[in-house]
Amino acid sequence: MNKSLYHFGIFFLGLTVACGLAQGIFQLLFGASLFTQNSFIAWFLMMHIVATTGVIIVLKYYHYQKYWAAFYTGIMATIASLGYNVIFLTMLLSRSSSNYYVPAILISLCITIIYALILIFSGTGKKTWLRIGGAYILVLGLILAPSIGWSLLSKDVQLNSILAKVAQWASMAGGLVPIPFMIHFLGEIKLLNTENTSPVKESFKVTLGIVRAFALIVVLILGVMLTSEGNSSKYWENVNFESTQRMAQLFESRTFVNSKGDTLFYHLLKPLNFDPAKKYPLVVSLPYGGQPATDKVRQMEGAVAAEVLSTNINRTNYPAFLFIPNCPPGSGWGGIPNYPSVDSLVYEAISSLDKEPGIDVKRRYVTGLSRGGYGAWHFICTRPDMFAAAIPVSGGEDPKLASRIVNIPVWAFHGAKDKNVPVSGSRGMIEAMRKAGGNPKYTEFPNEGHNIWYQVSITPGLWDWLFAQKRNQ
Repeated sequence: MNKSLYHFGIFFLGLTVACGLAQGIFQLLFGASLFTQNSFIAWFLMMHIVATTGVIIVLKYYHYQKYWAAFYTGIMATIASLGYNVIFLTMLLSRSSSNYYVPAILISLCITIIYALILIFSGTGKKTWLRIGGAYILVLGLILAPSIGWSLLSKDVQLNSILAKVAQWASMAGGLVPIPFMIHFLGEIKLLNTENTSPVKESFKVTLGIVRAFALIVVLILGVMLTSEGNSSKYWENVNFESTQRMAQLFESRTFVNSKGDTLFYHLLKPLNFDPAKKYPLVVSLPYGGQPATDKVRQMEGAVAAEVLSTNINRTNYPAFLFIPNCPPGSGWGGIPNYPSVDSLVYEAISSLDKEPGIDVKRRYVTGLSRGGYGAWHFICTRPDMFAAAIPVSGGEDPKLASRIVNIPVWAFHGAKDKNVPVSGSRGMIEAMRKAGGNPKYTEFPNEGHNIWYQVSITPGLWDWLFAQKRNQ
């Protein structure tokens, strides 16, 4: 090890700390929407390239000093972390869950805890700052591992919310892990000044300098891009929320409790100039994901069909009951593999409304975008007897279920360039329905991605088509 490599390692360890702090700030500012920004994948990759570069220099130091236990467990911890990051990246790119995600986290944490113990109790423990670094890593590991484990076993929503916050803050604190190693390297440089060290080629120094400059420039550019995109998303979130708050004032907030004690919070809007002697259709508008599950008003923002149909002009043209269920934390509407669903509870809540005057049970419709799009497909596939028509947008379901819904009118929509929900989800369902003898309508926007709701909402004849549908039985 020479002074140039120590400086190189210190730079990348410091840049890792800066990236970790920036990532934490981004998550606090932008929440879950951070992961859907166009530049996040590039930022994520660069952040971990920087971190891995710093780790490689630390491993080289262990090898140089013959700290074999730390060297080999450090390699194992790095490989485990790399495996977890690959799985996480795959999930981001495919926008789907993975059975390997949780095991990868737990394996990585266990190996990291072993690595921390090695740093404390092996030869590296004689070095003050390496011992401190090991202790810091150990504390974080002992916080994260039980938090994740308990959250998997517990069904308590409040407890899981607390554990998620603990894990988030512990992960953010993990961004400071490189600091003790940086301080240790600075001490090693001082020791080098008193020793006879071999000269370093100028070309080697220049190469390391170029790599440092390139890494810093790329990190800064990606950080600025991510900040700009996040701020833009935040601005439109605030604008949309103002509109949602106005819409929420029109709705009645209700709570449904089934015979098992399971609770569903929902919003209901009666038709304009409601006449209990008449029959009106019921439109189920399933909110998309990304909104705080505990914020009942913000969840309404994802009920895009309800936003359109609750305007005065549409309430006049298409008088109907509008039903918006609230999705509890850690669950969805169904249709997404390996993800908990509250579909049955929603069906029970919808059926409970049959006792009220004015609802036409033969004209119940379901709509939704993204998570709601998956839900719309799932609802008609699991309860084809309940719904007269569906408008699933940017969703999907298992094509094997398509034979159940050949008699249900469906008008599906998707953007061909959707990076959040693969367009194959809609294409597969439409193709399967047609093969089974169904006649669904399908509109695909060739140059659009995930945010296609505006184009969907202004599609000529869409709402006339929906409200014309009626079950025969």
